[in-house]
Amino acid sequence: MPGGRGGDVGGGRAARGRPVRGAAGPARALAEAAAGRRKLGPLRLPLGLLATAGGVLLSRLLADQPAEKAGQGAFLVLLLFCAGVALLGPRLVGPAAWLVSRLVGRFGGVAGLAMRNVSAQSRRFSAAVVPLVLVVAFGTTKIALHTTAQHLTGSAGPPDEVWLDQVGTGMYAGFAAIAAANTLVVITAERRRELALLRLIGSYRRQVRAMAAWEAAVVAGTALVLGTAIALLTLAPVLRRMFGAALPYVPWPTAAAIAGGTLLLALLSTGLPVHLTLRRRATETLAAA
Repeated sequence: MPGGRGGDVGGGRAARGRPVRGAAGPARALAEAAAGRRKLGPLRLPLGLLATAGGVLLSRLLADQPAEKAGQGAFLVLLLFCAGVALLGPRLVGPAAWLVSRLVGRFGGVAGLAMRNVSAQSRRFSAAVVPLVLVVAFGTTKIALHTTAQHLTGSAGPPDEVWLDQVGTGMYAGFAAIAAANTLVVITAERRRELALLRLIGSYRRQVRAMAAWEAAVVAGTALVLGTAIALLTLAPVLRRMFGAALPYVPWPTAAAIAGGTLLLALLSTGLPVHLTLRRRATETLAAA
C-alpha cells in the first residue's frame, strides 16, 4: 500500500527517532495478531456437531407430526441449530471467507487483505457472526410464517395475534441486534493495535476503512446465509404440515430489508470504532495499548 500522509508521516518519524512501546516490529506484530487461536476446544466441536445433528433429526421427526405439534417443536429446532452455529462458528466463518475471497479478488488488494484477516482470525469474527445469525434466523422464521400464510390462504391469522407476534418479534430482534452491534464494536475496538500498525507500515486511512468494510460485509453475508438456512430448516416441517409445501414465501422487499438491515448493522458497528481509532496518531494508539 502507498505511504500514509499527515499522522502517518509523523508516526514514521517518531518510530525512527525513538522506540515506541510495541511498535518495534510492525510486520511481526501483524502476523502474530492474524494468527489467533483457530482450533476449537476438545468439547466444542463434538457438542456443535451434536446440536446440529439434533436439529436435523428433530426437524425430520416434526415433519410427521400434526401441525400443532410441529409448530410447538419448531422453536426447539431453531435453538438447536443456533447452538450448533455458536459452537462451530470458527469452522464456518473461515470457509465462508474463503468462498467470498474467490469472488472479491478482482476488487484489489484491500479486499484480499480483509478476506485473509477473516480467514486467519475466524474465531474472533465468529463471535460477531453468531448474534447476527440469531437475529436473521429468528426474524426470518417468524416473518415467513405470516407471509407464507398470507400468500397461500389470504390471511396471516387473527389480527390481534399477528400484531402481538410481530411486536414480540421486533422486540427480540431489536435486543439481539443491540447485542450483535455491541459485539462488533468490542471486537473492532480490540484491534486498535493492529489498525495502528497498518498505518505505520504505510496504509492510508481510506484503505483501512475499506478493509474493515469488507470484513463487515463478510460477517453480514455469512450471518445471512447461516440464518436463512436455519430458518428454512426450521420452517420446513411446520409449513409442510400446515400448507403441504415446505418452502416459505417471503416478498422481495421484506427479504431485501432483512439483508440490507443486517449489512448496515455490521457496517456501522464496525465503521464507528475504526473511525475513532483512525482519528488518533498511530504512535499514540500503540503507546496507549
